[in-house]
Amino acid sequence: MVGVTVLFLGGCTASRPYLQAYTAQVPVQACSVAVLPVVNQSDYDQGGTILHRLLLSALINERPWRLALEGDVRKIYRELHVRPWQQASPDQLRVLGSRLEVDLLIGGKIITMEEQIKGGKFNPRLKIELQVYDGADGTLLWSTYHSRKGTDYRKLMHFGLSNTISELGKKMLKEILILWKEEGLLACPE
Repeated sequence: MVGVTVLFLGGCTASRPYLQAYTAQVPVQACSVAVLPVVNQSDYDQGGTILHRLLLSALINERPWRLALEGDVRKIYRELHVRPWQQASPDQLRVLGSRLEVDLLIGGKIITMEEQIKGGKFNPRLKIELQVYDGADGTLLWSTYHSRKGTDYRKLMHFGLSNTISELGKKMLKEILILWKEEGLLACPE
């Protein structure tokens, strides 16, 4: 009986993103955001670019942020000699935040990104970690870890099933932004 209870509870834990806040400054008054290049630690080709663009799109759809342009972020990365597949240091983040004049910097990494084919059906799998940094001093404010498979969204028969990485990524980022909103982590004074 105990084994069944542990198995049941263990299956429920991955349904929400895992959030860890690092400072007592939360919620952060933020109206401007820069999205940093996503570090791809998986073997999925162009995974970092895909997730980066999905994150930009999710933030734009969430509310009218003042987002730093991707080209401006990459230009400063080049000037600081930071490669897009590397994570910037706190000093480099401070320079990025200052030069882009943003309240927050959002970066992340892909731990696992793959599309499995079983029985002629696609089942994507994605594990990501997003970090939010203070744009003024480059300190890590909070980090969110989220892991899902395409079959996690199956509702009835095959409805709701995610068959592609981009579709799965959109759903996961929406869940992360909902969590951040529920926790009151992103507040912009109107």
